[in-house]
Amino acid sequence: MYPIATALKVGNNQLDSYLPVRNKNNDVSWQFVTGLVLSYALKRKIEAYDLDQFRDDCKTHLQDLLDEPEFWFVLERMYFSSLDIFRVSPLFLLFHAQFEGEKISAGSTADKRLGTLFANLMGDFSLHYPIPDRLNFIEQRMLNKLNEKIKLLGKGPFAEEQPYLPYMVTCFQSDLAFLAEHPQYLLQELTNTLRLYAFSWCAQLALNLDNWQDGEPQSKSLFFILDSEKASSEREKVKRYGYKLFASQSEKLFPMLSALEVLQWGKGKKKRPLWQIYQDALNYSDSTSQILNDLNDYLQDFIVDRGLPLCERATNLESAFKQLLSVAVEQFRDKKTDRATVNRKYVNELENQICTDFIQVRGRAGKVLVLNQDRLLLLTNLTVGKNDKLRLHELLRGFEQRGFYLDNQSAQMLVAFYERMGNVERMSDSGDAVYVRKTV
Repeated sequence: MYPIATALKVGNNQLDSYLPVRNKNNDVSWQFVTGLVLSYALKRKIEAYDLDQFRDDCKTHLQDLLDEPEFWFVLERMYFSSLDIFRVSPLFLLFHAQFEGEKISAGSTADKRLGTLFANLMGDFSLHYPIPDRLNFIEQRMLNKLNEKIKLLGKGPFAEEQPYLPYMVTCFQSDLAFLAEHPQYLLQELTNTLRLYAFSWCAQLALNLDNWQDGEPQSKSLFFILDSEKASSEREKVKRYGYKLFASQSEKLFPMLSALEVLQWGKGKKKRPLWQIYQDALNYSDSTSQILNDLNDYLQDFIVDRGLPLCERATNLESAFKQLLSVAVEQFRDKKTDRATVNRKYVNELENQICTDFIQVRGRAGKVLVLNQDRLLLLTNLTVGKNDKLRLHELLRGFEQRGFYLDNQSAQMLVAFYERMGNVERMSDSGDAVYVRKTV
């Protein structure tokens, strides 16, 4: 198959894949997204059956079993009036995102974009159904009643995207499997896990945009400090590879991903990352001269349309791709134009909706990326996963695979934090023999 779109036409900048934010209307219901992700992971759905109907069905069912029917009103207060039913089993979270056939029956466009992101991180992966749980007699009866209404979910409503960051797919699937082995921890932390990955995905995507020639992406350095630390200007890695790097790279997200849309095969086809399209073009069995000619024609039209400085036609595919991405970014450089305003809105929306929990202003140091204690514990438990414990350096490599880097000073603070938590073992006085256990 011809590796790029057969008709390259200059039009408006449009973004339809890989980035879960747009330049407006990005308010997210994480409760809804959590229900959506769990539904997709279990390949199960609730359809046209709300919590009030479920409560009435439970009342009818349980009153026949109870010695004292009036006891139902106690149960109603315990589980429904207080909404504690959502703390019983992860399966009750399916109420948060319901379906009509294979379509989602509620939720905003922003919620569905995040659903697409997580669905493509999962791919063909699924969790075992039902999730094993320890329930009392009453709770098990309620769950049995719910199971009567749970249906199989087919392919689902999400557009298919080839993962841009395959290494993150591996981590996400592993972390979901770990959470499913601990249902109460899943109930407590699934939403936080999704927020963690939404941020890390966007940050790592921004950092990997420029490396399309290198094939499949790898985790890129992005340094955080612990929220208990001071942000010193002497922290070279935090200064060079922290918030400032993320902020500068995130300005390329909309320009480069909208340029990527132009190269995609077309509506209904599986979206491909930039690095994959470049590899496909290089490996095209027929002559590459036609691809190069098509790209050059498009570039000349684009440059004229955008009023950019003229440049010579590219002589090879690598130069053509470089030129495409260069002019895609260049069209947003003039800060007096509407295009620059739109791009700035994308950056602001990304920070305000996805990244806000990870960014702090620290006096003269300005903005820095921060991990608080709750996220550190979650990240620790996810990384240790099915292991009993990990050496400190193994744990930190696991953090990095998930997009979170710590310098030596932060690593020392991390060990002190673990010692206060009581989940660290020192086999000797040397740092090489520090083991960390999960807290689940």
